[in-house]
Amino acid sequence: MKRALFTAILLLLPLSSGCLEVPTVRPCPDNTCFPLTSEAFDALITEDGSFDVLALASENERVRVRSTLVQEQNGERGEIAWDVAKDESAGLRYVSTRYVVSGAILIDTEMVDGQGVTNVRSGSQWYQGRDAEPNLADPFVELAQKASQDPGGLWPPFAFDTTALSGLTWTITGDAMSSQQVASASNGTHEFIVELYGLSPRISAIEVYSGQDYEFTIRVTTGEDVSIELREGLPRSQVPFVPQQPDLVATYGDTTVLFGSVPDGMAHEVDLSEVVIHAWSEGESAASMRLDWGDYNVTAEDGTWWSIMWLDAGRPGLLSSLDEYRVRTNSTEQFDVRFYDLWSDCWTDRAL
Repeated sequence: MKRALFTAILLLLPLSSGCLEVPTVRPCPDNTCFPLTSEAFDALITEDGSFDVLALASENERVRVRSTLVQEQNGERGEIAWDVAKDESAGLRYVSTRYVVSGAILIDTEMVDGQGVTNVRSGSQWYQGRDAEPNLADPFVELAQKASQDPGGLWPPFAFDTTALSGLTWTITGDAMSSQQVASASNGTHEFIVELYGLSPRISAIEVYSGQDYEFTIRVTTGEDVSIELREGLPRSQVPFVPQQPDLVATYGDTTVLFGSVPDGMAHEVDLSEVVIHAWSEGESAASMRLDWGDYNVTAEDGTWWSIMWLDAGRPGLLSSLDEYRVRTNSTEQFDVRFYDLWSDCWTDRAL
């Protein structure tokens, strides 16, 4: 599936060229017409950045982008749907991902954040989380950065190479009252539909179809039509922290030491007093410490001792990136660490 967008661009190579004049309804700026002629539309789509979501996001406080990719290959049908939005005036952002292969749902999540309360949906259930230090980072910029760091991942498309559509014969219709125009064309294998708005036309949606085997759509909405809802009173969800493999496990004499850290990318921080670290051995907790204690030592009746330390190296007082932990023991049993969220009353590695 991750090659699907590249495949789409290859399929967009035009097989025909030409020009269809559309009668002028009324004059419009820059010596164009309404609806556009095929030549005027072709000139528009060959401009650099004629459809750039990141540019639209930087120019508007409220933006929503929905895109869908459906493709069938070797008898398997894959569907990916993205929905990303921001509302800077409300201090909220929204990200939704749905990934289905041959009818099996692999990913189906929604997230609303940007304030002290967060909402997350996994499957059909919505949960309420929290963020002690909200940061309304632009989701379009953030996802674009992640896509550049991991180009093989599943990321939403925030641009479309409209120059690949140049040279087709376009039929363009328009509604003067709404300033909407719709351009359609075909290259013999694929059907293309492009929607524009404004007297200085700007692309708002692109659709590509090839029978039942291929479908790609991307649609941009801005302004008052963008609305993000944040709900409270939902079932509580734990802080999204699942410990990775420890940075180091070593034995010195009769003492075993485990070092670990909170990796980069933790977006929702919580107060250290709300989380307990457990040294987990043989299916149960051998020792535990609330993170805000910082340091704790305990010795069992059989002489087994445990020493737990939390280094608050990230955002002060919060479970956050760069924090580190150390567990030392003379126990001969294998162990790892788990974290318990007191606020949600569940383990942080529990699946939603």
